[in-house]
Amino acid sequence: MKLQFILLFLGASTLAFAQKTITMKVKENTVPCMGVAPMDCMQVKEGNAKQWSNFYSTIEGFNYQPGYEYKLKVIKTKREGNIPMDVSAYTYRLKKLVSKKQVKTIDAGYLNKKMVLSQINGKTMSNGKVYLTIDNTKNSIYGKSGCNRFNAGYQLNGNQIQINLLMGTLMACDPESMQLEQEFKTTIEKKNFEIHTEKNTVHFKDPKTKKVILTFTIPTENELWAFIDGKKWKLIQMDNVGKDYGKANLQFDVKSKKVSGNSGCNNFFGSYTATADQITFSALAGTKMACIDKDAASTETKMRNYLSEATLRFDVAEQTLNFYKGDKLVMMFAIQ
Repeated sequence: MKLQFILLFLGASTLAFAQKTITMKVKENTVPCMGVAPMDCMQVKEGNAKQWSNFYSTIEGFNYQPGYEYKLKVIKTKREGNIPMDVSAYTYRLKKLVSKKQVKTIDAGYLNKKMVLSQINGKTMSNGKVYLTIDNTKNSIYGKSGCNRFNAGYQLNGNQIQINLLMGTLMACDPESMQLEQEFKTTIEKKNFEIHTEKNTVHFKDPKTKKVILTFTIPTENELWAFIDGKKWKLIQMDNVGKDYGKANLQFDVKSKKVSGNSGCNNFFGSYTATADQITFSALAGTKMACIDKDAASTETKMRNYLSEATLRFDVAEQTLNFYKGDKLVMMFAIQ
């Protein structure tokens, strides 16, 4: 009996040592972060921490809703045995929801809109190679930095914005684009700005000197479609493979909301609807010739599948028309 009591006592002591109740605050928004793969992380303050930190795990029993700041009592338990590299050393379980407070979101006209860089450090830009969107639903900034696509977290307080570390793709481009990308990243990364707007122009100013560091222009929907309308857009890249895709192309008639083109072998036609940066193709039909060329047949199958997706995101960058499935660039067209 003494032995049983000792073993029971040691077991209880070990459990108490490995487990404790902590206070945790959870911020009203998530931020992009890098775990095993890119993901969105809650931001938390554990105990008396002063700074928000990314939370790479989950809290059992906690139902997180963006737009609310939480205060929690959480049971934090250290895992036993060999812990895989991609797993947190601790598990977390909700003990008590102390408070849940709704946080007002910032209402600014530039949010969730594509902004094209028109000036950097006093130099005028007109090539459209740099653009971004400040997404206040995911608390993320994403876009193109000259050559590569990027995303970053940010903190917005009134007209004050703090931009975090930029994460992105690692492609190599022409020297001019790479030089522009380096200047843009150096200028914006981990910096603070005051944001001032004038109609469709957005200025990022130095908070101390009030000097304009970056200027962006928000293209209107009419301007965007006026550029797309009537041109023949030739397919130049699909699934990250750039090559000559033969006859594959797209052409839009904005007035009638019609689309037509060639998917590799056959001509097609149909209609589309578009809102902001989203587009949906419908009622696609076309010719039904047999594709003898295997490459053309493969192109046709993939292109028609993408055009048959419920909704694709699109943008115009420089002289290309790009379509995305989620965050993946699936098709790129250039003016023929």
